[in-house]
Amino acid sequence: MIISNTQVQNILKTYAKTVSNDTVNKTKEVKQKFNKDELAISGESRIKQRALQAIKQAEDIRTDKVDELKERMSAGTYEINSDEVAEKMISRAIVDTLV
Repeated sequence: MIISNTQVQNILKTYAKTVSNDTVNKTKEVKQKFNKDELAISGESRIKQRALQAIKQAEDIRTDKVDELKERMSAGTYEINSDEVAEKMISRAIVDTLV
């Protein structure tokens, strides 16, 4: 039996189509399985999200505090406690690194 080059080429084309169809079908199956995206947020993340929303909704300037400080400064009774300032700075730095 003599096998011509044309016959070999036809066999290769048929094989290539079969392999191609199998690959396409498998790809479609994989896409169907993994087509749905999901998002899961942990409870801790939800708490952080609510806290950030509350901060965003809060007023930026507390006018009652500003007025009180203005009065104390103009009266000369405003004193700065360096220990309290340092504590606030340290606690703010810790909070910033955690959030």
